[in-house]
Amino acid sequence: MQIWNLIPFALLVLGKPQSPAPAQNSSTPSPAPAGTHSAPPGAPPVPPPATASPTASQAPAPQGPICECGYTYCASVLKAMKTPWTNKELTDAYCSTPNASCPNGKPITDVNNAVYICLCKEADQKVGTDLDLMCGCDKCLNIGPDFRGRCETPCYPASHK
Repeated sequence: MQIWNLIPFALLVLGKPQSPAPAQNSSTPSPAPAGTHSAPPGAPPVPPPATASPTASQAPAPQGPICECGYTYCASVLKAMKTPWTNKELTDAYCSTPNASCPNGKPITDVNNAVYICLCKEADQKVGTDLDLMCGCDKCLNIGPDFRGRCETPCYPASHK
Protein backbone atom coordinates (compact mmCIF):
# COMPACT_ATOMS: atom_id res chain seq x y z
CA MET A 1 0.00 0.00 0.00
CA GLN A 2 1.31 3.44 -0.85
CA ILE A 3 1.78 6.00 1.90
CA TRP A 4 -0.25 8.55 -0.09
CA ASN A 5 -3.35 6.42 0.47
CA LEU A 6 -2.93 6.63 4.25
CA ILE A 7 -2.53 10.43 4.52
CA PRO A 8 -6.25 11.33 4.18
CA PHE A 9 -7.12 8.67 6.76
CA ALA A 10 -4.43 9.92 9.16
CA LEU A 11 -5.65 13.52 8.77
CA LEU A 12 -9.20 12.43 9.47
CA VAL A 13 -8.20 10.55 12.63
CA LEU A 14 -5.86 13.26 13.90
CA GLY A 15 -8.32 16.06 13.17
CA LYS A 16 -11.21 14.34 14.95
CA PRO A 17 -11.81 15.64 18.51
CA GLN A 18 -11.37 12.98 21.14
CA SER A 19 -13.69 12.55 24.10
CA PRO A 20 -12.10 12.02 27.50
CA ALA A 21 -11.83 8.44 28.72
CA PRO A 22 -14.20 7.46 31.55
CA ALA A 23 -12.80 7.28 35.09
CA GLN A 24 -11.43 3.85 35.98
CA ASN A 25 -11.25 4.09 39.78
CA SER A 26 -12.45 6.19 42.68
CA SER A 27 -9.11 8.00 43.10
CA THR A 28 -9.60 9.76 39.77
CA PRO A 29 -10.83 13.33 40.26
CA SER A 30 -14.49 13.84 39.50
CA PRO A 31 -15.56 16.04 36.57
CA ALA A 32 -15.75 19.78 37.11
CA PRO A 33 -19.08 21.02 38.50
CA ALA A 34 -21.63 22.31 36.04
CA GLY A 35 -20.98 25.88 34.99
CA THR A 36 -17.18 25.59 35.27
CA HIS A 37 -14.86 24.85 32.41
CA SER A 38 -11.50 23.13 32.53
CA ALA A 39 -8.90 23.55 29.85
CA PRO A 40 -5.56 21.85 29.24
CA PRO A 41 -2.58 23.57 30.91
CA GLY A 42 -1.36 26.54 28.87
CA ALA A 43 -4.61 26.85 26.90
CA PRO A 44 -6.54 30.13 27.02
CA PRO A 45 -9.52 30.06 29.39
CA VAL A 46 -12.85 29.00 27.89
CA PRO A 47 -15.61 31.55 28.55
CA PRO A 48 -18.93 30.27 29.90
CA PRO A 49 -21.76 29.99 27.35
CA ALA A 50 -23.63 33.21 26.70
CA THR A 51 -27.16 33.45 28.03
CA ALA A 52 -29.91 34.29 25.61
CA SER A 53 -31.20 37.81 25.79
CA PRO A 54 -34.94 38.18 26.28
CA THR A 55 -36.92 38.65 23.09
CA ALA A 56 -40.50 39.36 22.24
CA SER A 57 -41.17 35.62 21.86
CA GLN A 58 -40.12 35.06 25.48
CA ALA A 59 -42.46 37.72 26.80
CA PRO A 60 -45.38 36.53 28.90
CA ALA A 61 -48.47 35.53 26.97
CA PRO A 62 -51.02 38.30 26.50
CA GLN A 63 -54.15 38.34 28.66
CA GLY A 64 -57.48 37.37 27.15
CA PRO A 65 -58.01 35.37 23.97
CA ILE A 66 -54.89 34.70 21.92
CA CYS A 67 -53.93 33.28 18.55
CA GLU A 68 -50.74 31.89 17.03
CA CYS A 69 -49.00 34.35 14.73
CA GLY A 70 -49.51 33.72 11.02
CA TYR A 71 -52.17 31.03 11.42
CA THR A 72 -55.60 31.20 9.84
CA TYR A 73 -58.65 30.37 11.90
CA CYS A 74 -62.34 29.64 11.51
CA ALA A 75 -64.51 31.37 14.10
CA SER A 76 -65.50 27.97 15.53
CA VAL A 77 -61.87 27.26 16.45
CA LEU A 78 -61.40 30.71 17.99
CA LYS A 79 -64.58 30.25 20.04
CA ALA A 80 -63.43 26.83 21.28
CA MET A 81 -60.04 27.98 22.59
CA LYS A 82 -59.10 27.80 26.28
CA THR A 83 -59.91 31.50 26.51
CA PRO A 84 -62.59 31.77 23.82
CA TRP A 85 -63.06 34.67 21.45
CA THR A 86 -66.51 36.28 21.68
CA ASN A 87 -68.85 37.31 18.85
CA LYS A 88 -68.11 40.94 19.76
CA GLU A 89 -64.33 40.38 19.47
CA LEU A 90 -64.78 38.61 16.13
CA THR A 91 -67.05 41.41 14.88
CA ASP A 92 -64.48 44.00 16.02
CA ALA A 93 -61.70 42.08 14.23
CA TYR A 94 -63.85 41.80 11.10
CA CYS A 95 -64.84 45.47 11.05
CA SER A 96 -61.39 46.83 11.98
CA THR A 97 -59.80 45.09 8.99
CA PRO A 98 -59.00 47.72 6.34
CA ASN A 99 -61.55 47.78 3.48
CA ALA A 100 -63.85 45.20 5.08
CA SER A 101 -67.53 45.62 4.30
CA CYS A 102 -68.94 46.56 7.64
CA PRO A 103 -71.62 49.25 7.20
CA ASN A 104 -72.71 50.74 10.52
CA GLY A 105 -70.49 48.26 12.41
CA LYS A 106 -72.37 45.24 11.03
CA PRO A 107 -70.35 42.74 8.96
CA ILE A 108 -71.75 42.03 5.51
CA THR A 109 -71.11 38.25 5.94
CA ASP A 110 -71.53 36.02 8.98
CA VAL A 111 -68.61 36.43 11.43
CA ASN A 112 -69.04 32.76 12.34
CA ASN A 113 -68.25 31.70 8.76
CA ALA A 114 -65.24 33.91 8.20
CA VAL A 115 -61.53 33.09 7.99
CA TYR A 116 -59.32 35.21 10.24
CA ILE A 117 -55.55 35.53 10.28
CA CYS A 118 -53.52 36.20 13.40
CA LEU A 119 -51.14 39.12 12.87
CA CYS A 120 -48.25 39.95 15.18
CA LYS A 121 -45.97 42.99 15.38
CA GLU A 122 -42.64 41.21 15.94
CA ALA A 123 -41.10 38.70 13.53
CA ASP A 124 -40.17 36.28 16.34
CA GLN A 125 -43.45 36.66 18.22
CA LYS A 126 -45.30 33.37 18.79
CA VAL A 127 -48.74 34.46 20.02
CA GLY A 128 -50.78 37.61 19.69
CA THR A 129 -54.21 39.13 20.05
CA ASP A 130 -54.67 40.83 16.68
CA LEU A 131 -57.04 39.13 14.23
CA ASP A 132 -57.77 40.42 10.75
CA LEU A 133 -60.49 39.21 8.41
CA MET A 134 -59.12 37.23 5.49
CA CYS A 135 -62.48 36.60 3.87
CA GLY A 136 -66.11 35.73 4.43
CA CYS A 137 -67.15 32.18 3.58
CA ASP A 138 -70.31 30.24 2.90
CA LYS A 139 -68.74 27.60 5.14
CA CYS A 140 -65.41 27.80 6.97
CA LEU A 141 -63.48 24.52 7.11
CA ASN A 142 -60.90 23.39 9.64
CA ILE A 143 -59.70 20.08 8.23
CA GLY A 144 -56.51 18.03 8.10
CA PRO A 145 -53.83 17.50 7.39
CA ASP A 146 -52.86 21.03 8.53
CA PHE A 147 -56.08 22.17 10.27
CA ARG A 148 -55.72 25.72 8.94
CA GLY A 149 -58.91 27.70 8.47
CA ARG A 150 -60.14 27.94 4.87
CA CYS A 151 -63.35 28.41 2.94
CA GLU A 152 -65.16 25.44 1.42
CA THR A 153 -65.77 27.50 -1.73
CA PRO A 154 -63.93 30.60 -2.95
CA CYS A 155 -64.34 33.33 -0.37
CA TYR A 156 -66.07 36.66 -0.69
CA PRO A 157 -63.72 39.61 -1.08
CA ALA A 158 -63.66 42.10 1.78
CA SER A 159 -65.72 44.59 -0.24
CA HIS A 160 -68.39 42.01 -1.21
CA LYS A 161 -71.78 43.70 -1.44
